[in-house]
Amino acid sequence: MSRRSRRVPSLILLAVLLAAQGCSTHSRHGGMFRIRQKGKLGYIDQKGRVVINPQFADGADFSEGLAAVSVGDKWGYINPKGDFVINPQYDGASLFRDGLAAVLMKEKWGFVDQTGKMIITPQFESVEVFSEGICPVTVNNKTGYIDKTGKYVVSPRFEYAYPAFDGLALVKESGKYGFIDKSGKMIIPLQFDDALFPYYALFEPEWPMPVETSGKWGFVDQNGKYVVNPQFDAASNFQEGLASVKQDGKVGFINSAGKMVIKPQFDDAGFFSEDLAYVSVGNKVGFIDQSGKYVINPQYENAGQFIDGLAPISVKGSEDKWLFGYIDKTGKYVFSPTEP
Repeated sequence: MSRRSRRVPSLILLAVLLAAQGCSTHSRHGGMFRIRQKGKLGYIDQKGRVVINPQFADGADFSEGLAAVSVGDKWGYINPKGDFVINPQYDGASLFRDGLAAVLMKEKWGFVDQTGKMIITPQFESVEVFSEGICPVTVNNKTGYIDKTGKYVVSPRFEYAYPAFDGLALVKESGKYGFIDKSGKMIIPLQFDDALFPYYALFEPEWPMPVETSGKWGFVDQNGKYVVNPQFDAASNFQEGLASVKQDGKVGFINSAGKMVIKPQFDDAGFFSEDLAYVSVGNKVGFIDQSGKYVINPQYENAGQFIDGLAPISVKGSEDKWLFGYIDKTGKYVFSPTEP
């Protein structure tokens, strides 16, 4: 449903653990983390204790107190005790955001509240998440915005559109990207060849935003003014005041003024989250702090961001089988790598 930031390639091959659809801003997983054992999905707490036994075919992270899970080919929502609050009945389901969640029925998306009441009838080809009271929705291959009653506030006319933030929203039209306000007025003209919006479920947007022109990436402020001129071969969104950029084949980090604070030296890098970012050198992944110092030396095959104190990792076991687990910020296993 969402297009993730992707110009600095990520190591999120942890699809088993990271195919989630979101969480709240602060305790973003609600202190619950997904695991998969013997083909079934369950949840652990921050201490690695299994709190919901693996029993679901698939599932997402907790958001606003509920998590979407599937039984067979139908999706519903459970509470942190593992009890169904909304019984499995949908063909697809997303995270709760601003009190509503998108659900799929007969190939159309609509929205339910936390009691399962259908608030907006399924009618859309695709949807994003609600933010600042509006949500991007697509009909007939054009995207506009609706409010929480389902009324259009911006009629569908864009090739694609992204959730609102700070009163603005990134949109694409005629192959170019720009920013509109919540009434649909173009604030930053359609002029960029590409632009990035972070995976909204996990990370709140930060200005300046990465944009690409003629093959080079820079960063613009809320007025569309370049604060970092286009000069990088790749870039990611800012998180915690830093953004990864690629130059001469290596990835480093800049601050919002464009100063290179961690020199390009990595083959890949993720966002900073909870003061740490994963980086890769060669075929191994570790974690650095905002000074660029290794806090956890490269040793994993793949890794994801720290959220609520834990980060998902993967390693190879016997017979080259993939094993998935969670570590804390010291690198200690909280949930030992297991075969999914």
